[in-house]
Amino acid sequence: MSLMIESISACPCQSGEAFSDCCAPYISGEQLPKTASLLMRSRYTAYVLANINYLQETTLPSMRTRYDFASLKQWAEDSEWLSLDVHSEGTEGDTARVCFTARYRQKGEIFNHSEDSQFIREQNRWFFAQGKDYTPPAAKNLGRNDPCNCGSGKKFKKCCMNK
Repeated sequence: MSLMIESISACPCQSGEAFSDCCAPYISGEQLPKTASLLMRSRYTAYVLANINYLQETTLPSMRTRYDFASLKQWAEDSEWLSLDVHSEGTEGDTARVCFTARYRQKGEIFNHSEDSQFIREQNRWFFAQGKDYTPPAAKNLGRNDPCNCGSGKKFKKCCMNK
């Protein structure tokens, strides 16, 4: 996995920063995310890398038994992760919520995973607690010449329109 991490330039969480300056220090354990939003972005990047150890370590210890990490690893490995959109985030004391949509492709089909995630801070460290389905704000209908929503950078007609 270190070869994969070393070969990434732009951070998969789409912060616009270099991976080495964004999520890499969190995933490697060099630093702890200072906010729930940074933790959520680093967890998305961990899915891109299929780094289930990081996902498990950043899940609230009392909630870990509720998750099937082997299945999550399979989902991560079977998916081509395309993009991340953060819709809203908010923190109140030691709890936070981040609503987002992660786009991924499996077997040629694009899916949107939209979630309202709850985070809890314990001993000055943020943990993912649980997520529930979320309906993001309505997106405009894509025209043929609009950028594809899969994050490829291509026009919709040249990318996913015909898939």
